[in-house]
Amino acid sequence: MHRQAIGIDIGGSSIKAAIVDLSRGCLIGERRSVPSPAMSAVSEMMDAMASALPDNAANLMAGVTFPGVVVGGTVHTAANVAKAWIGQPLAEPAAAKLKRQVVAINDADAAGLAEVQFGAARDVMGTVLVLSLGTGIGSALFVDGRLVPNTELGHLEFAGMEAETRASGRARIERKLDWAAYMSELSFVIQRMHALFWPDLIVLCGGITADHPNLADDLDSPAPLKLGALRADAGIVGAALATTLSQGVWNKPAQAAS
Repeated sequence: MHRQAIGIDIGGSSIKAAIVDLSRGCLIGERRSVPSPAMSAVSEMMDAMASALPDNAANLMAGVTFPGVVVGGTVHTAANVAKAWIGQPLAEPAAAKLKRQVVAINDADAAGLAEVQFGAARDVMGTVLVLSLGTGIGSALFVDGRLVPNTELGHLEFAGMEAETRASGRARIERKLDWAAYMSELSFVIQRMHALFWPDLIVLCGGITADHPNLADDLDSPAPLKLGALRADAGIVGAALATTLSQGVWNKPAQAAS
């Protein structure tokens, strides 16, 4: 396994990037952050990614996360970004723009990879469910450490309402839920997901966990709950990790234009 790669984490508000030490799961040098043109043209996203690239990136491979289903390097859903992304290749144009091999991966899957390899779910066998709580609810499902990609469980409907419409960070604000009401809604979602998958561990990550370090204590879950250990770096680390797992797993790296 190569020992360093670039992780680029595309979010709704920012794009974060850094070089990652793949043997330790930590960032090397500066973490760059630029505004995310998530609702703008695809070309603007490519320009923003290029501006976030670390100065000392050399010819390192890059992993890029995206908040949607990514199959074979192509985006297939766009719940919280511009609809122009649906059907849009991501890995190939990113490779041409960044002049290096690129692997594209769903953002929650990337965060899950980081937590399974280096964080809260390290060495946990059985079924692990990672939920990323932010604008939406991202999900990553692992069985004995192996990723089941693109699960998108935040779009499951429970009692007539999508999970992320009910209990994402944005839903909390839009529905004007106080903390107790929000915990009740999020607990309901966790319980319904548990009833479908019976995970041995549920890991919570995303912006809400950074603001509320005791979040797990306020939730009613049938399965053990842990907060993600990598915090804001999980997406970057997971994106970089995807460069080591891509071949024959969910997509092959796109080649940079010669």
